[in-house]
Amino acid sequence: MTSDQASDLSRRFRDLSGAVRQNLLSNWDTLTQGQRNSLQGAEYSLLNGSSTLITAAVGFALDESGVSFEKLQDSVNTANEAIQALKEVQTALAIAAAGVDLAGAIIAHNPGGAAKAIAAVYTAAKTSPG
Repeated sequence: MTSDQASDLSRRFRDLSGAVRQNLLSNWDTLTQGQRNSLQGAEYSLLNGSSTLITAAVGFALDESGVSFEKLQDSVNTANEAIQALKEVQTALAIAAAGVDLAGAIIAHNPGGAAKAIAAVYTAAKTSPG
Protein backbone atom coordinates (compact mmCIF):
# COMPACT_ATOMS: atom_id res chain seq x y z
CA MET A 1 0.00 0.00 0.00
CA THR A 2 1.30 3.48 -0.84
CA SER A 3 0.91 6.60 1.27
CA ASP A 4 -1.70 7.92 -1.18
CA GLN A 5 -3.69 4.70 -0.96
CA ALA A 6 -3.54 4.72 2.85
CA SER A 7 -4.67 8.37 2.89
CA ASP A 8 -7.53 7.56 0.54
CA LEU A 9 -8.66 4.65 2.70
CA SER A 10 -8.41 6.82 5.79
CA ARG A 11 -10.71 9.39 4.22
CA ARG A 12 -13.15 6.68 3.18
CA PHE A 13 -13.27 5.24 6.72
CA ARG A 14 -13.78 8.73 8.13
CA ASP A 15 -16.63 9.31 5.66
CA LEU A 16 -18.16 5.97 6.57
CA SER A 17 -17.94 6.90 10.24
CA GLY A 18 -19.78 10.13 9.46
CA ALA A 19 -22.49 8.21 7.63
CA VAL A 20 -22.92 5.90 10.61
CA ARG A 21 -23.16 8.95 12.89
CA GLN A 22 -25.75 10.56 10.65
CA ASN A 23 -27.77 7.33 10.61
CA LEU A 24 -27.58 7.14 14.39
CA LEU A 25 -28.81 10.71 14.81
CA SER A 26 -31.51 10.42 12.16
CA ASN A 27 -32.96 7.29 13.72
CA TRP A 28 -32.24 8.00 17.37
CA ASP A 29 -35.87 7.86 18.52
CA THR A 30 -36.55 4.51 16.85
CA LEU A 31 -33.37 2.74 17.97
CA THR A 32 -33.03 0.62 21.06
CA GLN A 33 -30.27 1.44 23.51
CA GLY A 34 -28.37 -1.62 22.27
CA GLN A 35 -28.63 -0.44 18.67
CA ARG A 36 -27.46 3.03 19.67
CA ASN A 37 -24.49 1.55 21.51
CA SER A 38 -23.63 -0.66 18.54
CA LEU A 39 -23.77 2.23 16.09
CA GLN A 40 -21.71 4.46 18.38
CA GLY A 41 -19.16 1.67 18.79
CA ALA A 42 -18.97 1.23 15.02
CA GLU A 43 -18.59 4.99 14.53
CA TYR A 44 -15.65 5.16 16.95
CA SER A 45 -14.03 2.03 15.53
CA LEU A 46 -14.19 3.52 12.04
CA LEU A 47 -12.68 6.78 13.29
CA ASN A 48 -9.90 4.83 14.99
CA GLY A 49 -9.31 2.91 11.78
CA SER A 50 -9.12 6.19 9.90
CA SER A 51 -6.57 7.57 12.37
CA THR A 52 -4.51 4.39 12.16
CA LEU A 53 -4.45 4.63 8.38
CA ILE A 54 -3.30 8.27 8.55
CA THR A 55 -0.46 7.17 10.81
CA ALA A 56 0.38 4.39 8.36
CA ALA A 57 0.23 6.86 5.46
CA VAL A 58 2.79 9.06 7.18
CA GLY A 59 5.02 6.05 7.73
CA PHE A 60 4.65 5.03 4.10
CA ALA A 61 5.34 8.60 2.97
CA LEU A 62 8.45 8.75 5.14
CA ASP A 63 9.56 5.43 3.66
CA GLU A 64 8.86 6.68 0.15
CA SER A 65 10.77 9.90 0.77
CA GLY A 66 13.82 8.07 2.10
CA VAL A 67 13.57 9.64 5.56
CA SER A 68 14.30 6.87 8.01
CA PHE A 69 13.40 6.74 11.67
CA GLU A 70 17.10 6.45 12.39
CA LYS A 71 17.70 9.75 10.58
CA LEU A 72 14.94 11.34 12.64
CA GLN A 73 16.44 10.04 15.87
CA ASP A 74 19.96 11.00 14.86
CA SER A 75 19.00 14.55 13.92
CA VAL A 76 17.23 15.10 17.25
CA ASN A 77 20.19 13.62 19.15
CA THR A 78 22.67 15.74 17.17
CA ALA A 79 20.68 18.88 17.93
CA ASN A 80 20.50 18.00 21.62
CA GLU A 81 24.25 17.37 21.86
CA ALA A 82 25.05 20.59 20.00
CA ILE A 83 22.80 22.71 22.20
CA GLN A 84 24.33 21.23 25.35
CA ALA A 85 27.83 22.08 24.09
CA LEU A 86 26.95 25.58 22.89
CA LYS A 87 28.01 28.82 24.38
CA GLU A 88 26.51 31.05 21.66
CA VAL A 89 22.82 31.89 22.06
CA GLN A 90 22.11 32.61 18.38
CA THR A 91 23.32 29.18 17.31
CA ALA A 92 21.29 27.53 20.06
CA LEU A 93 18.22 29.40 18.82
CA ALA A 94 18.88 28.26 15.24
CA ILE A 95 19.19 24.64 16.32
CA ALA A 96 16.08 24.89 18.51
CA ALA A 97 14.11 26.46 15.64
CA ALA A 98 15.19 23.67 13.29
CA GLY A 99 14.12 21.12 15.91
CA VAL A 100 10.73 22.79 16.24
CA ASP A 101 10.36 22.70 12.45
CA LEU A 102 11.19 18.97 12.49
CA ALA A 103 8.64 18.25 15.22
CA GLY A 104 6.03 20.32 13.38
CA ALA A 105 6.66 18.49 10.11
CA ILE A 106 6.26 15.13 11.83
CA ILE A 107 3.08 16.21 13.61
CA ALA A 108 1.70 17.71 10.38
CA HIS A 109 2.43 14.45 8.54
CA ASN A 110 4.71 16.31 6.14
CA PRO A 111 7.54 13.98 5.05
CA GLY A 112 8.99 16.57 2.66
CA GLY A 113 9.09 19.09 5.46
CA ALA A 114 10.62 16.49 7.76
CA ALA A 115 13.42 15.80 5.29
CA LYS A 116 14.14 19.54 4.97
CA ALA A 117 14.01 19.99 8.74
CA ILE A 118 16.43 17.10 9.28
CA ALA A 119 18.88 18.79 6.92
CA ALA A 120 18.39 22.10 8.74
CA VAL A 121 19.03 20.47 12.12
CA TYR A 122 22.24 18.88 10.86
CA THR A 123 23.37 22.11 9.22
CA ALA A 124 22.69 24.21 12.30
CA ALA A 125 24.32 21.67 14.62
CA LYS A 126 27.39 21.07 12.43
CA THR A 127 28.08 24.79 11.97
CA SER A 128 27.90 25.51 15.69
CA PRO A 129 31.11 26.86 17.20
CA GLY A 130 30.59 24.81 20.38
